[in-house]
Parts: sequence; structure tokens; C-alpha cells
Amino acid sequence: MKRFILLILTCLPLMAIAQTDTMSSLIDKYSSLKGCSTIILSDDMLKSMGADAGIDYMQIVAVENMEFMEMFKADVGKTAKGYNLKMSVNSDGKNVQIYSVTQIYKPEGHVQRKQMQDILIVAIDENKGVIVRITGSDIELSEATSLINL
Repeated sequence: MKRFILLILTCLPLMAIAQTDTMSSLIDKYSSLKGCSTIILSDDMLKSMGADAGIDYMQIVAVENMEFMEMFKADVGKTAKGYNLKMSVNSDGKNVQIYSVTQIYKPEGHVQRKQMQDILIVAIDENKGVIVRITGSDIELSEATSLINL
């Protein structure tokens, strides 16, 4: 049993690295393709745009070239592994999903609570697709979705 727990504790950081590498590889893959855009915003840039200090960075990949849509959908599926689906809306051919990674946090002498540390927002319709990854220490979902409108 101790070995099993040790194995799990050893694998947790590797899972976090894998999630980061998956989004970074998406950015590398789509940044050079015609009809695709990639954006990386640091915490300094986000703060200057009025975002909360708890957000470390935001990564975006947008695909508007129909030629790459099936590949993009498959890549989004791989990227979302390890995240928990929080919301899914399908309407008139548009699909929006919000995923997150949540950590249990209990400050000494305080009540235990959950913190969102990593959020994926995926929006896909028949002509285009966007995936947004927001990473930070304690992200409010309302703050994350308001960033999309900045």
C-alpha cells in the first residue's frame, strides 16, 4: 500500500507537466499553420489588461481553416484529458465546454476549500475552433470567462 501511495505521489507532478506540454505542443503545432492563430499572455500583460492577480498566464489556439478542424478536434480531446468537465453547452452547431483542474486547499486553522488552478475553455462550431487555457493559483470561473472578453 505504501508503494502504491508513493507511486501516485510521484506521478502527480508528471501529470501536471504533461498537461502543460500538451498545450505548449498545440501552440507549436498550430502557430505555423495558415488560418491558425496562437496567443500567449503573461501575468504582467493580463494585469495591465485588468485581470486578477491570481492568474499566471493564458494560452490560446484558434483555428479558422476548415482543413485543420478534424485534427484540431482530436488535439483538443487529447489536451482535455486529465481535466474535469465543468460545463458543456451545445446549441445550433456550436459547442462550448469548460474543463478545470481543482486542488483541495486547507490553510492552517481554516476550512478546507477547492481552488481551480487550470481551466480550459473550448469553443468549436462548424467553421472554427478555439481552446483557451488559463493557469493560476486560485482562479474564479467568472474571472476566467471575463478574460475571454478582454
